[in-house]
Amino acid sequence: MNSLKKINFILPFPTKRPNGGPKIMYIYANLLAEKGYNVQIYHSLNTSYTKYKKPYFLRAFLHKIRKTHSPKWFKLHPDIKSFNVKYISDEYIPDADFIISTWWATALEVDKLNPSKGKKINLIQDYENWKGHEDLLLKSYALPNTTNIVIATYLYDIVSPKSVKKTYLLYNAIDTNIFYKENEIEPRKPSVLMMYSTEPRKGTKHGIDALIKIKEKYPDVRISFFGTGKRPKVLPQNINYYENPKNLPELYNSYSIFLTTSIQEGFALPPFEALFCGSALIATDIGGHQGYLINNETGLAIKPKDTDDTFAKIEHLLNNDTLRISLVEKGHKHVTENFSWEKNIRDLEQIFSEI
Repeated sequence: MNSLKKINFILPFPTKRPNGGPKIMYIYANLLAEKGYNVQIYHSLNTSYTKYKKPYFLRAFLHKIRKTHSPKWFKLHPDIKSFNVKYISDEYIPDADFIISTWWATALEVDKLNPSKGKKINLIQDYENWKGHEDLLLKSYALPNTTNIVIATYLYDIVSPKSVKKTYLLYNAIDTNIFYKENEIEPRKPSVLMMYSTEPRKGTKHGIDALIKIKEKYPDVRISFFGTGKRPKVLPQNINYYENPKNLPELYNSYSIFLTTSIQEGFALPPFEALFCGSALIATDIGGHQGYLINNETGLAIKPKDTDDTFAKIEHLLNNDTLRISLVEKGHKHVTENFSWEKNIRDLEQIFSEI
């Protein structure tokens, strides 16, 4: 019975704000708990190769009083137990049937755990080389006792040749109970929505530059950003900003176009969600978008770091409603037919049985 199967999820840090990587781990944890598995989540307060500004005792105290072990931005299944722990070690992690980690440093820590802590799975959600230690990143792909699961085809092509065991591909999916088309596509007024991030790999600067040019040429076009922090000073006053929007599906449903200018992604969730909510997608032609971005069919592909190309594609879509509507309809159909959390859980259970 599933209720006898115990699964530990291991995350490299507690998450105070919405974050794509932990979100996917929490979704899998919830879905497994719904199926009767005994699920526990452990967040490390001392992940290897991570620099901390505050000493451990102070960080531990702050995390305790802020109750960061249970994310306020994501509703965990009531049967899930979630903790913050000092280290990922045999002392703090209990025995289980399976142990699922994410992030390369965490996978290396889990590799050192006693086999009684569970059969080891590394959920690889990006090519995580932006903080250095690329040698250790590649080492995490080649652990002899760990099964790798990747979320994108380009990651499969990188990881599979280095894996000792069989590598599995599980795309991310959409929670259709939360994200869906609420507003009709056709009558949406010319408008562009984009997520703001300070991470250089997200390429936000290139999107801002293109959208400022759009606003200058088409002042009536509504342009907005959303993000987890305060309103960025770099945004002109005639561009809107939503701080920590409480209803993302409603926001997605209010815009005709969603723009993303990321330079590197694992499997970007906001453009994926916005597309399913009826926004036409304009996205950089990178691996993290290619699972759902088919140029001129489910969206328009743009060259990374190319402000002129980005401006031209936005302008083209603003002036071509027929194309916009066609992209949304085909994009929505593509997502519906190819991405499903229900299928992912069936596939994950099959992986459990194979390893």
